[in-house]
Amino acid sequence: MQRELGGGSYGGYRVERPLGSATTKRAQVRAILEQLIEAELSPGDAIPSERVLVVRLGVSRVTVRQAIADLVEAGVLERVHGKGTYVTGPQIDSRLHLTSFSREMRDRGLLPATVVLSASEEAAADDVSYALRIRPGRPVVRVERLRTADGTPMAYEVGYYPSILFPGLLQRELGSLYDVFASEYGVVVTSGEQTVRAESADAQQARVLGTTKRAPLLVQERVTYAGDRAIELSTSWYRADRYRIHMAITPRGAREN
Repeated sequence: MQRELGGGSYGGYRVERPLGSATTKRAQVRAILEQLIEAELSPGDAIPSERVLVVRLGVSRVTVRQAIADLVEAGVLERVHGKGTYVTGPQIDSRLHLTSFSREMRDRGLLPATVVLSASEEAAADDVSYALRIRPGRPVVRVERLRTADGTPMAYEVGYYPSILFPGLLQRELGSLYDVFASEYGVVVTSGEQTVRAESADAQQARVLGTTKRAPLLVQERVTYAGDRAIELSTSWYRADRYRIHMAITPRGAREN
């Protein structure tokens, strides 16, 4: 007869025995973890270690790993190399449109936050000056930020802004720049050009985003305009497990038979 797994206290969390509908040990461990996640844990919280689960539930490490793998595949859990296994944070379905990160997160019922990692004025490199339509070497403000939703890292962003348009920008609040541009400088974003590509996280990006090296990222490169004036060149690296892009596709030209 298949022995049912008992409950117990795991790191301060109380987990009760799953319902009898879970018949295999693998399914029972999975049900215990699902119950724990639903009742006690929040996105970003760690689940008990494999060793703890093996000891408390009286099953093999293979069974525990299989149950965890099921929940990782389902997007409920995520593994962070060298740290442990965590409850997956918010996942965003985004449509391609021009809006600030903060506004997009609020529209989805999430609490946005920004950590300014660095901000400085520097001479525009050739690629920056070309995108912003300014002379090479002209001063630009470079802002490096981490964007989060409900405390979960979502995107690492580097942006460049012409200093001549935004004097004193480094003394402003840099959390939501589009709002600062409109309220402090009377510059309102009207359009943008954006490309999307895939990339693997390097060591720095993985550290900032709380993921693993070579984890998949969605990279958005954007030039933003106020009227016909380029005001921003930005690159955003989004965690691919947190962010998906939706777009409407319409026919182009006459229908062919």
